[in-house]
Order: sequence, then structure tokens, then C-alpha cells
Amino acid sequence: MKSSNHLIARINRENESAAYQAALDIALSAQEEYKDDYAFWIAVGNAYYGLKQFESAQQAYLKAADLNPRDVIALSNLAGVYFETNRFKDGLSVCDQALRRCPDYVNALIHRGNMLSSLNRYEEAVETYGRALAKAGEDPLVLFNLAYALVMTEKYDKAAEIYQQLLTLVPDDPEYLFAYASFLEKKEDFESAAEVYLQLLKTEETPTTHITLGGCLYNLLLSDQTEAVWRLTDNWLTAFPDNPVARHTLETLKNSHEATRASAEYVRELFDAFADSFDSVLEGLSYQAPVLVAKAVKNQTFLNLPSVLDLGCGTGLCAAALIREQVLFHDLAGVDLSAAMLEKAKQRGIYTKLEQSDILSFLPQHRDFFDLIISADVFTYLGDLSELFAGISAALKKGGRIIFTVSENRDDPDGYALKPSGRFVHGRQYVCRELQNKGMTIIDLSAVELRQELGKPVYGLLVTGIKT
Repeated sequence: MKSSNHLIARINRENESAAYQAALDIALSAQEEYKDDYAFWIAVGNAYYGLKQFESAQQAYLKAADLNPRDVIALSNLAGVYFETNRFKDGLSVCDQALRRCPDYVNALIHRGNMLSSLNRYEEAVETYGRALAKAGEDPLVLFNLAYALVMTEKYDKAAEIYQQLLTLVPDDPEYLFAYASFLEKKEDFESAAEVYLQLLKTEETPTTHITLGGCLYNLLLSDQTEAVWRLTDNWLTAFPDNPVARHTLETLKNSHEATRASAEYVRELFDAFADSFDSVLEGLSYQAPVLVAKAVKNQTFLNLPSVLDLGCGTGLCAAALIREQVLFHDLAGVDLSAAMLEKAKQRGIYTKLEQSDILSFLPQHRDFFDLIISADVFTYLGDLSELFAGISAALKKGGRIIFTVSENRDDPDGYALKPSGRFVHGRQYVCRELQNKGMTIIDLSAVELRQELGKPVYGLLVTGIKT
């Protein structure tokens, strides 16, 4: 057999430049000639791994490990495959096998720590990362993983020390900055967290970071740290004067009576950023609005199966609630500003049609079109409901129904107000008056609990109206 050094060097160069298919093509063309060379199979496994063909990568690494009983690289890389495919117990076993061959092999120690963290065995993970750190020195990846495990074991002082060490080494890494800011939030040090988010935005601007920064300022406002809030908001707007999240936060801080709605840009960025976690977050808040709407729909009687519009449909929670309540309908359309939320709604396979649009522009384009319009907690991003209710009245057929929830303004039943959360609340008399002004009659109005927020119930109104 010829020496494989030159061939493997070629394959590794392609792998290192992320040209994984080119690396694999080179390897497969020489597979028969070098099939007994363990280093060759490691290079092949790396190419498959880069292509995310994990089963083939697994087989290649296993061949390499069998060909050389002293090798640890193949086993350590195999652990990476098991981590990517959520086979954490298998990965832990492979790491231990690799460490029996070489107790101080850093990559195997890192993988072992990752497996233990994924299995919620954080104390053991801390010990394993400590071993890796002792061998590798100030390795940023080891420090990052160790800090996370320390946070999960509530060793906050030590975690803070490790984060400081990490960010001294790598001060501008976006992933490390975000993790540190999230840690500070967990400690309820919202002012320091906001400072780190501002630093992160200057390194890598993303909608998620803007929104998370806004959440920090909201928490500071709730604890009456207004001086810090104004200072941080001023710094934020100085650096990003046109950002819709920053501008909306300023309106919230001013509690401006002139604010009549959150901007479409703000709402779009907010929900695009959190589409992936939206359902799970609301589940943790005991969110009731969709099921309240669905139960109210079930109590309605229609001559024929209704054409339904889910206004501000989000990820489709109302649609799912309708199905659970066994509500029948002719068709179900959904409209939302967020493309990411609509993609989640599409995956439910319930909607007849989905459209990305601002609800205020969508409604007048569909006159006398729907038998029923439903909406759960969407109007919280609008203050003045006059234009909205006019659009709803226009889009409903005569005798059509509107069923929706709003957060209740208990301080002023006759008006609406912008709260520190950046969302609006509406008084029951205000809602009744605006509906009646737009040609609708209220069938039912009930006080309800919509969700939990910061450990306290958020109260709202469940409203059913009919176009007369």
C-alpha cells in the first residue's frame, strides 16, 4: 500500500476550507487502495461530518477506531457525531473509551463535558471541563462550556469569574457576549446585562439582541431604576437611531399619550426573532387566550360552515385550539406581519390560506368576505382601535361575528394606555363604544385571565360582537 500522507493532506486541506464534497470525492476515488489506513478513514469521516451525513461519518470513524486500537481521534470525533444526533449516552460511552486510551485528550474531555451537560449531569460536567482546562490552559471553548455548567449548578460567583476570564481572552465574540448577558439576566442584574447587549449590538446587530435589550430595560423600569433606563435608552438610540425596537422602547418610557400603536417594523422584528421559541414560551406562561377564543367560537351558531379569518394568526395557536375544540369551518385564512410566524403556522396544515400583511391594510381589501374573524391578544400592539374595528366591520358579512381578546385597562375603563411592557391595554367601555361606532353589537363580554407574567395574572376581556 502506498503512503497515504499526501492523499490525506489533500483531503484535510479541503475539509479545513469547508469543501467537504471535494474532500469526499478525493477520498472515495482512492478508497480501495487505502481502505486499511485508519488516518484515511478519519479524514473520510470528517468529510461526511461536514456534509452532515452523520451515519456515514459514524461508520468511517468506527472503521478508523477498529484499525488502530490506540487511536483517540476517531473515537473523539465519533462522540461529536453522537452529540449532533442527540445520542448523549452513546457519546458519553465513546468519550470514556477514548479517555481510557488517553486520559488527557482535550477534545474527548470537552465532548464528555458536553454529553454530561446534555444529560443534566452538570456537577460531573464541571469536573470534566476542569480537567480539560487544566490540560488546555485558557481555551475559550472550554471556558465557555464550563461557565454554562457552573450557571446550571447555581455557582454564580465562579461562573462570573469564568465569563470574565473568557471575555478577556475573546472580548467581541457574539456567542460569548450573548451567553454572558443572558447569565446576568438570570442573576437579575438587568443593568449590567443591558450594557453587555449594547456591546454585542456594536459587534453584531440582530433583531433578537435589540428585543432582548428592550426586555432588560422593561425589567429595570419595573424595579423603578428609571435613571439607568433613560441612560441606556439614550445610548441605544444614539448608536441605532432608526431601530424600531429602540424607538418603541422610547415611546414606552415616555408613556406617550400620542402613541396609538406599535410600529409594524417593531412587531415584525419582535415576532420574527422569537418564532422558534414562541409556543414554548407561552406555554410556560399558562397562556389561555387561544383556547378562550376557540371555546367562544364553539358556542356560536352559523347557518352554514363559516369562512374564518385568524387575524394576527402567529404560529397558529388559535387554529390548533379550534381543532381541539372540534370546531367546524368551511375555510380558515390567517394573516400576520411575521414571515417566520407564518412559516410555523403553515406547518400545522390547518389553514386554507396564509398571507403576510399588516392587519390594518389587509382588512379593507376583503370587504364582506368573512363569516367569522378571531384574534387572540393581537390588539395589544394597537392603542387606538377605531381603524381596526372599521376594517373588521368592513371585512365581515352582515351577521358575521368577531371574537377577540384584549388586555384590560382597569385604571381607565373608558380609554387605552401604553404600559411599561410596550403593550397596550384597553378599557371595557372603550372597546364597547368603538365596536358600536363601527356598526357592531356586543353579544358577550367577559373578564378572563389571559396568562401569567412575572408570576402575576394578566387580566383581559373576551369579546364577541356581531355585525348588524
